[in-house]
Amino acid sequence: MKFDGSVTINAKQDTVWEFLTDPHMVSQCAPGVKEVEVVVPYKRFRTDIGVALGAVKVSFAMDVEWIELDVPNRAKMRARGNAPGSAAEIEGIMTLSEVETNVTELHWEANVQIMGRIASLAMRFAPGVTKKLMGEFFDCVVSRIEK
Repeated sequence: MKFDGSVTINAKQDTVWEFLTDPHMVSQCAPGVKEVEVVVPYKRFRTDIGVALGAVKVSFAMDVEWIELDVPNRAKMRARGNAPGSAAEIEGIMTLSEVETNVTELHWEANVQIMGRIASLAMRFAPGVTKKLMGEFFDCVVSRIEK
């Protein structure tokens, strides 16, 4: 499943970059994130994420790696995780550009693959759930960065 979107943030590009590449900061806005452990700064971290797909709640233990960092313009990450009887792989890209002084445009793309027992549920519920969760996530990101 592929998802993408854009958001405008009233802040300098460097400020947006620092927030979005700091696992502890960004996890405060990520719905369902229970904990974050930085394994290698600016390279790898682990997190537990809980997701509800309809009436089914699943918790994934995720290993996340930054596979490309072009400070402060573009970042690419890969996440792999497991839940009982299921697995998820995510590849995400964010591109930042300062469209005017202190105004940054963030474009993001994500390719999500769910395998195992919850795959059929994910295909049915993920588009709506993802849209809702991404809306909550970016509302939080904008409010924290702009304050």
